[in-house]
Amino acid sequence: MERDLLQAIAQDREQIVELCRSLCRISTVNLYSGDRDPSGEREGQEFLAGVLEGLGGSLRLFDCPADIYARMGVLGPQERDFTSRPNLVSEFHFGPGPRIVLNGHMDTVAVDGMTIDPFASEVRDGCIWGRGTSDCKGGITVAVSALGALLQSGAKLQGSVIFESVVEEECNGSGAGTLACLDAGYTGDLAIFVDGKRDAMILGCSGCLTADVQVTGKEGHAAYGTGVSAIEKGLVVKSAIDGFKHDRETARPEARVNLGIFHAGVHPAVVPGKAYLSLNTVYEVDEAAEAQATTGTWGAGPLREDLTRRIRAAEAQDEWLREHPSEIVWVKDLIPYAEPAELEPAQRLADAFEQVTGHAPTCEHMLGWSDAAYYSALGNMPTILFGPAEEGTAHTPEEYVRIDSLVTATQVLALFLGRELKAW
Repeated sequence: MERDLLQAIAQDREQIVELCRSLCRISTVNLYSGDRDPSGEREGQEFLAGVLEGLGGSLRLFDCPADIYARMGVLGPQERDFTSRPNLVSEFHFGPGPRIVLNGHMDTVAVDGMTIDPFASEVRDGCIWGRGTSDCKGGITVAVSALGALLQSGAKLQGSVIFESVVEEECNGSGAGTLACLDAGYTGDLAIFVDGKRDAMILGCSGCLTADVQVTGKEGHAAYGTGVSAIEKGLVVKSAIDGFKHDRETARPEARVNLGIFHAGVHPAVVPGKAYLSLNTVYEVDEAAEAQATTGTWGAGPLREDLTRRIRAAEAQDEWLREHPSEIVWVKDLIPYAEPAELEPAQRLADAFEQVTGHAPTCEHMLGWSDAAYYSALGNMPTILFGPAEEGTAHTPEEYVRIDSLVTATQVLALFLGRELKAW
């Protein structure tokens, strides 16, 4: 029966391609992407709901609670509007047995800077091109196609599958959709997040701390030499950030600090009165564990204290900044997670992968962040990232996914699910 399942998926190649193309033709750009006219996720979720209903799954569409970060104890961006941007959950019950969560995110990053048509879903060179193909509509395609193949196989399944298509993973969204699913009780024995890359199992990710710093100067007329330049005062703050970056990256080369924004001023004849800096700090699992041991919270609390201390120490050496210190706003703290390499479900997924492909997948830790961290660190569930994405293409002006990767990942996931759900 396993061989028949894999052959059936191979024969459904065009159907898999068309599902991915259909999803990627629909704009689901995150409202906070920076695009001139972002769409939000609703249309994509409604399309996908129709597909899942056709497979026989129950459906629920629900917005994230306005206070989702606070209620889940997560530092996330403030004043985000979740209205009419629903998460989609579809459940498939087959009787007693394991409960498996499949999760992918519907929202994408911006499209305004793309060099290809973001919604054409062009098929070229064995790939599908467009926004979301790699991150994460290709993964959603794999999850839905694997479920469909299992259901159509006629196998007698045991247990249940919860499929989640969530919002607010991108664009500082901090995983509000996944948190909302956890808050609503959608947990189980294992979580597979399909926002992974081809030929790999990812068993953890780094954390990411984001800070905004507002520096206040005093506007004046440049010709008269009046005012206090916020650019110059911002450079004082930047010197503290530079020291923080140097020390962290010397001790932990992969824990990178990136000052991504530094802007100020309105006109060359005006002394700038405001400056804005924004930075990301990568941090690692052992740092989160140390924070939990000392503060009771899994996250980057000590790092926040360290950076604040450094900025305040630099400001104390400046006469203006001593009286007018900067405002430091902690935007988000995206927590890290790590599963053990010997995790049994991961070994079984690797076995399915090797049967389909003839070689073992790599086992990796993601340097970036994934909302999979919440199911592991907060939901206490074994959590694996696995998907078809082409490494290095997500968020790029020419995003794509390989069609072969979509089919292979579908075969692997269907085979794995069939074994977990006791189909044979």
